[in-house]
Formats: sequence, C-alpha cells, structure tokens
Amino acid sequence: MAKRQSFADKSSKKVYTMTCPVCSEEKQFVKFVKAVKTDAGAWKFRSANVGVCKCNQEEIYA
Repeated sequence: MAKRQSFADKSSKKVYTMTCPVCSEEKQFVKFVKAVKTDAGAWKFRSANVGVCKCNQEEIYA
C-alpha cells in the first residue's frame, strides 16, 4: 500500500526556477497562445510555455 502524502509534504518539494543570463532576474513561465491562419483559411492556435523576465516582457505581453 502506498504512503499517503500530506499537503505539507507536497508543498515542501523544491520548485524549479531559472534565472535570466542577461538581467539576472528570475523567469516566470507562462503559456503563450498565438492564433495562426492556415493556407486553407482556418485558424489554429499554437501554444508554448515561455519564460518571461524584464528583458523580453515587452515582446511577450505586447
């Protein structure tokens, strides 16, 4: 039988963080969704997880 995990056990795990080599800020990962029109005229949504910091904040949120 498996051991039950409490909320304290789950929240004490290390969270993966990444720092920007340019501005030395911590990156915050967000899901970036872009609408793309195909050759047939239909719309598709492309999504990607993007790290956002002060360097590229204007490019992502603009």
